[in-house]
Amino acid sequence: EGINTLTDITHSCKLSKSTVHRLLRALEESHLVTQEPRNRKYYLGPLITRLTSNPQTTHEFLTTCALGEMKRLSDIAEETVTVGVMIGLQHIILHEIPSKHDLRVTEENKRLASLYAGATVKVLFSQFSDEELKLMMRHINITRYTENTVIDKAELMAQIGETRVRGYAVTCGEKIPGSMELASPVKNYLYPAALSVLGPESRIRPGRDAIVAELKKSAEIISGNVSELS
Repeated sequence: EGINTLTDITHSCKLSKSTVHRLLRALEESHLVTQEPRNRKYYLGPLITRLTSNPQTTHEFLTTCALGEMKRLSDIAEETVTVGVMIGLQHIILHEIPSKHDLRVTEENKRLASLYAGATVKVLFSQFSDEELKLMMRHINITRYTENTVIDKAELMAQIGETRVRGYAVTCGEKIPGSMELASPVKNYLYPAALSVLGPESRIRPGRDAIVAELKKSAEIISGNVSELS
């Protein structure tokens, strides 16, 4: 807003100059703000830049809340487990525990994941209202990754609504042929978040219902952790 002198910040915050100066010194020491020595103006510091450019660091709180349940779910399902958030129109994977099987489905190298296909996307979208969804749908272009990718926006909206009611989503081969993805919402966080299990359909399908039950249980526990520690 152009408010970057001590006097301007004091007036804007309606605090005493000594209090603002003390707070700014603390922020400087934490590298959250920096003062230009020539004009004595304050600017956002290097740590802010690092945090905003590295979502894994910015959302480390959520990962910490989720890690225990992710490990438990990984042991039970023996498939890849991820936790991610939606920021704007981007699905960002914060942490992944890969399956120990040689044949596995992983998104380890795709920190910005496919936004408009798969169970995780439906769960993330389900945390928005219908009005918000309609607005978002106007600004997205859906790519067909496989023959199972849902490219009709009306059909996608309907599936998102079903996901909201059901509390989880299951998809087959929407991003990768022969894969299966299960996801459930993580609630109480600043952004829409989801816990997911990914793997070959041939391995997941026989135990799908049991994995869904454990997935929902883990997502609920993580949601409680987020609420309790916030």
